[in-house]
Amino acid sequence: MIIGLTGSYCSGKDTVADYIVNSQGFGHFSLSDIIRDAMKENGIEPTRENLIVFGSNLRAQNGNGVLAKKAISKMEDGKNYCITSIRHPAEVAELRKNGGFVLINVDAPIKTRFARMQKRQREGDPQTLEKFIELEKRESQTSGAGQQLTKTAALADIVFINDFNGVEILYTKIDELLKKIRTHIK
Repeated sequence: MIIGLTGSYCSGKDTVADYIVNSQGFGHFSLSDIIRDAMKENGIEPTRENLIVFGSNLRAQNGNGVLAKKAISKMEDGKNYCITSIRHPAEVAELRKNGGFVLINVDAPIKTRFARMQKRQREGDPQTLEKFIELEKRESQTSGAGQQLTKTAALADIVFINDFNGVEILYTKIDELLKKIRTHIK
């Protein structure tokens, strides 16, 4: 089984992935980490802006599904995986070629996501809600090699709204979700 996670900025995708990986023994690949590794090889600082530009360039030069192809090439047969940072419809198409792929769009209300972003205090994060919204719009192109989060989210098999108060409630809801997915895939 391959569970793909896409979703809006600060929706909790990494928290969901961490729980799936740690509680279920899934392997994990982040498509953003594949970009970071390539940037490191080229001596480029991995800022959010550089990641977006470098990832777009990789897609433009090697096809829009290149990051998913790289992740797939590293997978071991018979092992379950969680793939994060899926930001382009072509990445979804590549992952769907493997049986047992499910795409989950993780989302939360915008004010909840902005509050999460402020709480984590990551360097380079926007400091106002307006800038936060502007950043999201830049990550949702409608064509080409750039990030297409809105189109990617529309391809999801499941929409998972992460607006829970407390991580234990979130974990319970993920367990329920995994049970449904396993039933559906069999």
